[in-house]
Amino acid sequence: MQLEQSLIRKFENYQLVVLVNLSILCIVAFNINPDIFNYYVQYYLLIFLVSVIGLPHGFFDYSIGKKMFGDHKSWVLKFSIGYVVISLVYLSLWYINPFLSLLIFLALAIYHFGMEELSHINYKDMSIVDIITIGSIPIILPIMFHLDDVVFIFEQIVSLQVNLPETHWLIKTLYLGVISYVFYKLSYKKYLSYLVLIPSYILLPPLLSFLLYFCFHHSLRHYITSIYSDKLVPDSFTLKSFITSIIFASVCFTIMVVSILINFSTYAIDVIIAKYTFILLACLTLPHLILNVYFEAKK
Repeated sequence: MQLEQSLIRKFENYQLVVLVNLSILCIVAFNINPDIFNYYVQYYLLIFLVSVIGLPHGFFDYSIGKKMFGDHKSWVLKFSIGYVVISLVYLSLWYINPFLSLLIFLALAIYHFGMEELSHINYKDMSIVDIITIGSIPIILPIMFHLDDVVFIFEQIVSLQVNLPETHWLIKTLYLGVISYVFYKLSYKKYLSYLVLIPSYILLPPLLSFLLYFCFHHSLRHYITSIYSDKLVPDSFTLKSFITSIIFASVCFTIMVVSILINFSTYAIDVIIAKYTFILLACLTLPHLILNVYFEAKK
């Protein structure tokens, strides 16, 4: 047990070092020469990093499913059907009402991000206020400080006009004050990564700050917890072969779907990337969230 905790702390420190250095590098580079992260560079980084780092962390859900339902006959088939059906039902809602679906996605993302940030606390002891406050940071801060860019991305995703009001400086100050209070209450040392994440949300374009958070904070921490705490690497794989397999599967799936969209849709490549990335994340987040909440509650 002590060895496991030591490994978790070791890799969490590595993850923090990577996040801090990347964030500082991006902030410095962007302020020296904004063109280094021009419009298309951001979108190509988005599709690449989400495919290689972001999406694969969801493959641990099958290991969670095995832990929870492995004693049931044909659990893999039933689990897969349930997972896919939930995703497809939500995908159909995107077709029927994309704006409502976007709002649901943002709400799901806030809850999911907040719950993951409080994973060191038993699920039954988590405060809904703390979950929403911490989970809202990657969503709310970019909207507050980069409204035009965020609206543009939302309009690409839903293919509708999106109108959001400007945020008054007093509301921004109050929101940052609430965040600071929650971090202080929960022990600020646990949230040192936000010393670079929050400036990233304020100073960097939304897609870039999203990638720093989703890929190099949220996803990497999920890998560490899944591998060393929950022990979700299947027995039939070594750690290296499992990580290689899930990354390969994610990249192949991305190439296949994006190729189909390029050939059979009328959207430009940037819109295809935005729609694919965020709608796919939305459809996978719903079953992923349901499963992980159930898993955490059972633990």
